[in-house]
Amino acid sequence: MSSRWAEHQSSLAPRFFLATVGQACVCILLSVGLAQALGAPPPTKRLSLPGAFQVATLFLFLGSWFLHKAHGWVRLEKQKEFRRSLLLGLGSAVLFVSTQTYGLWGFVKGTVDYHDPQLNSHGFVFMFTALHAMHFLVAQSVLLWVTMAAFRDRYDHEYYLGVTFASWFWHVLGVAWLAILWVFTIAS
Repeated sequence: MSSRWAEHQSSLAPRFFLATVGQACVCILLSVGLAQALGAPPPTKRLSLPGAFQVATLFLFLGSWFLHKAHGWVRLEKQKEFRRSLLLGLGSAVLFVSTQTYGLWGFVKGTVDYHDPQLNSHGFVFMFTALHAMHFLVAQSVLLWVTMAAFRDRYDHEYYLGVTFASWFWHVLGVAWLAILWVFTIAS
């Protein structure tokens, strides 16, 4: 005998795939839009923090706040507020990834080629930032699944483990991002 959630889960999987593709398209379109509107920074030999990374950090903190609130709301069985907070957190994740993608593109375009990447810190910082972005895409997918499951009544005051996991995943990546910014500051 299958549970109600198992039935929902099987119908949710194809929708999750389509939502993931849609979310990726939105991130790409926003990144390209930023690149078209703002352009690339002028090339420099000095390592400098792109302004897009500062804006992305704001979206990261907003998302963290919204997920913290969602976790609190689900524990209080306030489903409307819980779902709204999840959607705002998901929106913050999309804006973070889009802005960070634009920042990475600008970082590459604004770097003068030294002809020996082993002697400069640009490649090192870019690698850390790109790895963080890849991990954030996973966190964004987890958050998307949790949000879609929340709208299928998966979570309540008794069961909210997925929300806890998504929230902590986001917070850990936020700490990792702050460490990357710290390395960026030291390197520059």
